Amino acid sequence: MAKNDMAKNGKTEKAAQKKPSKVRKFFREVKQEYKATTWPTQHILWQTTGVVTIMLIVMGVYFAALDLGFSNLTKYLLGILGIG
Repeated sequence: MAKNDMAKNGKTEKAAQKKPSKVRKFFREVKQEYKATTWPTQHILWQTTGVVTIMLIVMGVYFAALDLGFSNLTKYLLGILGIG
């Protein structure tokens, strides 16, 4: 049994030693990817922000119109049926 205990302890010690190196490797790779990232210029950033804002406004108006139309249609149909 003493050999089994030593073998188990040896495995856990090896696993404990491997984890920090894997963690260090992960953060090293994250740092490399961060450095390799190409960030947009300020002009492109403002341009894309403007496009997204305009699209949000257009889609908001579109869905508001659909909601109003379906709401009025539902009220009309319920009035015809005498339910509402």
